[in-house]
Amino acid sequence: MVDSGVASDNIIGRMYNLIYALKNAGGSNSENAFCKVFSLEENDRASILNNYAELFKMCTIGINEIEQLNPKRLQKYKDTLSDVLDGLSKIYFNANPNARNNGMDKFNDHFSNNLMLSLEHCADYLSENSNGAVIEDGKIVDLLKEINELEQFIISSKLHNELEKIIIYQLNNLRESLLKYKLYGSQGIIDSVATTLGKLILNQEKFEVNKDKGTIERIFGVIVKINSIFTFKNNSTKLVGDIIKKLTGGE
Repeated sequence: MVDSGVASDNIIGRMYNLIYALKNAGGSNSENAFCKVFSLEENDRASILNNYAELFKMCTIGINEIEQLNPKRLQKYKDTLSDVLDGLSKIYFNANPNARNNGMDKFNDHFSNNLMLSLEHCADYLSENSNGAVIEDGKIVDLLKEINELEQFIISSKLHNELEKIIIYQLNNLRESLLKYKLYGSQGIIDSVATTLGKLILNQEKFEVNKDKGTIERIFGVIVKINSIFTFKNNSTKLVGDIIKKLTGGE
């Protein structure tokens, strides 16, 4: 994705970068632009429209975050974000390639230098109050690969049938949160990790202590790795170690 230079440690910054990338995707075909920016398969219309909808959601979340930080500044940035919503609505899909102002044309015209500058100021404000981690795309790809490998390992481990379903479901949630990192940042991943830990603890009686110890350690090894990357906290290692001992009957 084209580097705009705007910090991506907050949701408005990430939205800015996506809009910037869409503006610089080249051509007026909206489907092609979304496939390029979001790394989608050609003609994957469902994913195109889903990511389009997520951009609107990001605006709403951004307004809420600003209001929580400083309600007095809300109107200034709310006006900017309302203008952004208006601009997003000017993207046309299945546009006639021979028609003027179709596809990305009105979108590109709407997001003038002035609007992009206002949006950048909004992103900078949130960045000043953000402690979110910024993770490179390559690291996300590596983590997704680890989850896929863990999923195959779980399937071959012959766990309790219900337990296997629970773990696979939670791994799918982790995968989804990683795929949406470009949109929503670290918080969704952190929440997913917490939910996964909670589900495993609630279902600890389904683990067979002697048989499943290696599987438990591998599952939690991946979870603690993801958690440490996105929270910069090392205390999770001890916490997960204590949980593993409990699940495997250790002292």
